[in-house]
Amino acid sequence: MGEYVWFPGRELTEHSNVAAFCRAHRIDGYRELHGRSVADPEWYWSHAARDIGIVWHEPPLRTCDDRGGIAATRWFPGGRTNLVDSCLERHVREGRGDAVALRWEREDGSGGRLGYGEVAQLSARVATGLRGLGVGVGDRVAAFLPPGPEAFVLLFACARIGAVLVPMFSGFGSEALAVRLADAEAQVLVTAAATTRRGTPHDMESVARAAAEKVPPVHHLVVVTEELTRGSRDDTSSARPAATSWDRLVAAEPAATVSLPASAPFLLMHTSGTTGRPKGAVHTHGGFPLQVGSEVRYNLDVRPDDVAFWVTDPGWIMFPLIAVGCTLAGACVLAYEGAIDHPDPARLWRLLDDHRVTVFGSSPSLSRTLMTRDPAPPAPTRLRILGSTGEPWTEDAWQWYFAEFGGRRCPVINISGGTEVGGSLLGSSPTVPQSPCSFAGPCLGIDAAVVGADGADVAAGELGELVIRRSWPGMTRGLWRAPERFAHTYFSRRPGRWSHGDLASRVGEEWFLHGRLDDVIKVAGKRLGPAEVEEAVLRDPAVAEAAAVGVPHRIKGEVLWCFVVPSRGPLAAADADRIRERVADALGHAFRPGRVIALPALPRTRTGKVMRRLIRDCVTGDPPGDLSTLVNPRSLEALRSVVPDAPDH
Repeated sequence: MGEYVWFPGRELTEHSNVAAFCRAHRIDGYRELHGRSVADPEWYWSHAARDIGIVWHEPPLRTCDDRGGIAATRWFPGGRTNLVDSCLERHVREGRGDAVALRWEREDGSGGRLGYGEVAQLSARVATGLRGLGVGVGDRVAAFLPPGPEAFVLLFACARIGAVLVPMFSGFGSEALAVRLADAEAQVLVTAAATTRRGTPHDMESVARAAAEKVPPVHHLVVVTEELTRGSRDDTSSARPAATSWDRLVAAEPAATVSLPASAPFLLMHTSGTTGRPKGAVHTHGGFPLQVGSEVRYNLDVRPDDVAFWVTDPGWIMFPLIAVGCTLAGACVLAYEGAIDHPDPARLWRLLDDHRVTVFGSSPSLSRTLMTRDPAPPAPTRLRILGSTGEPWTEDAWQWYFAEFGGRRCPVINISGGTEVGGSLLGSSPTVPQSPCSFAGPCLGIDAAVVGADGADVAAGELGELVIRRSWPGMTRGLWRAPERFAHTYFSRRPGRWSHGDLASRVGEEWFLHGRLDDVIKVAGKRLGPAEVEEAVLRDPAVAEAAAVGVPHRIKGEVLWCFVVPSRGPLAAADADRIRERVADALGHAFRPGRVIALPALPRTRTGKVMRRLIRDCVTGDPPGDLSTLVNPRSLEALRSVVPDAPDH
């Protein structure tokens, strides 16, 4: 860490969006711009709003009012807007209605495209259909859809009439779906009849109906049977909720765009860890577009002639982030439904070539999967920006992504935030040099610090918690109908500061993430993040995946255990001993693992994050909490079966 392996060329230092913004305001580069954006956030966000293209129906009285403190900051008081005007209608008025806003492809090779004018018209007609189902300003519409045109269009249809979109992960079961529907008190649920993954159809309609039947506020179930407006059916029975087909939802007359206060909610997205019920983060018409517009424009450098593809699901924050951020930029979004490596590992490379993708983003876990599949195809020639989010990198995976996948030509724009952040807190810049796994620092307008237990800034290279000292436009406007939980979750530990829960450090001008604060391992008074341990473990040829956790120890307080997925056959005792020595050599004898335990798979969330806290709960016998985001429940059975009998190394 700390040795630069990528340097920006002239094209980025002179022609990137952030370079143009700096030049217009006589600012010497990204780091100076960040300093000014933190020192004078009203200056930055007001100028960024104009540059990004935010359309105000009535200009705000001021950019922000933070007299009530970080938790109660009001953004754009007095302002009225609707993100549809900024994302769609503005481009149509400027004569870019024929520019492609969305391309999509399904696993079977079918797909299509929609221009800005078509998305504007179609979303307006769907908005009229929603009104016909009784949906008005502030009502919640849940979306249980795979990536594709319906999810994209529905987002703007809801925004157009002031309804609140409630996205759900397309792989949820009925219980997880019902919990979120009930929390949101959704009136309408829009679902697909089925989705296909690895050639196998998966029933979504039955899951949606089973969930909706448990939640009385859900009065209407809208079902998409094929793409967009083709082939569907209605349920004429008296069952609740009443079923309506997507093509009947698409009305003949388009709805007008409603003017809303900047603080009006647009998005209700649920997030949860391994404890407690899901939390509903609330994002607004004023704050969310400006936050994601800034990141997409100045960090990811998306421009009007770009095609951007992020491997994500409509139920995760990256889908609305890319949909809103890229349409603000006048660019094209690619959505793909299916397994990214089906029918063969080269599917991703073909997608990138066929759709002429220039900006690509994924999680580190996808890179770790793809890098094991040799030989990899040549680096796509049109890519100019690589993005990543979701979890900390290991250096070998980052190097593969940068060197093999990106051909050493593209910066890796690392961003990290979360559902409740409405974007990112840390980000890389296309105009500053990069070392592996790094961030340039906090995103523009984000006043962040890395602090220790006493709340003071830690020294360079030391681990601490990432905290934010002032509000930002994308910060959730609370937790849905849970103000006390909002205050407790983010502000109780450090009053007046947002406690994000990430373990971070600073080395020189760069920042690094090391996992979640809850995952910190403390052995005999010494602390480290799991990423450091796992990076050492993953250097062993016998290991394909690894998770490091601290478990209680009566003398040391905690002892380090490593859980590994073997790369070839069973893990022998000699392999385990070698792994323990490898960690001790890398990190010191104090961190020599007490146990190395082989598993067939690590428990992961739907976004690829390893659930280390869940592993620790299984070891200690603590209740596992919310498991709705777990993608592989059977991994728990394997974990519970080996932990009691694991040999003590």
